[in-house]
Amino acid sequence: MSRIPSLCLCLFASLAIADESSTKPARLTVAQKNGWAVYDAELKKKEDAVNKACGSAVKSSYDRSTYPAFDPMKDRTQSACQMAVGTLVEVCGTADGKAAVKEAVTKTVCKLSTEGTKVSLDGSVLTIHIDPAKTSIVGKQGGSYSWKSAFEEVL
Repeated sequence: MSRIPSLCLCLFASLAIADESSTKPARLTVAQKNGWAVYDAELKKKEDAVNKACGSAVKSSYDRSTYPAFDPMKDRTQSACQMAVGTLVEVCGTADGKAAVKEAVTKTVCKLSTEGTKVSLDGSVLTIHIDPAKTSIVGKQGGSYSWKSAFEEVL
């Protein structure tokens, strides 16, 4: 009888150790750190242009947790992210667009997606879903969208 409880205890202990190790973030290589630094610097330039055009204080970032095997030498989503964020300058070209961005958006987040390229607004966070396999931007209606039309639809 004493073997069963100790066996269960060992099993639970090994599961707890396995669970702890799976939650640790992977160590980034120097190339990955440098890649993220470049991505962040370029995105900051787009953010600054948006804030100047829109009179806003939008902050922009990447949802790094969605990039499990980030390789700056292979990844090509940064240009789509920068283009999308930069398109907010065009949205602010009209009074209604400028008001919508200024009132509704405090943050943009670029997220690697496997469910299509699209835009969503949750509270004041404008999420830009980028799917490298499905690059056509989709919205609520059929057909393909531009970043501008996708933003205008959710704002």
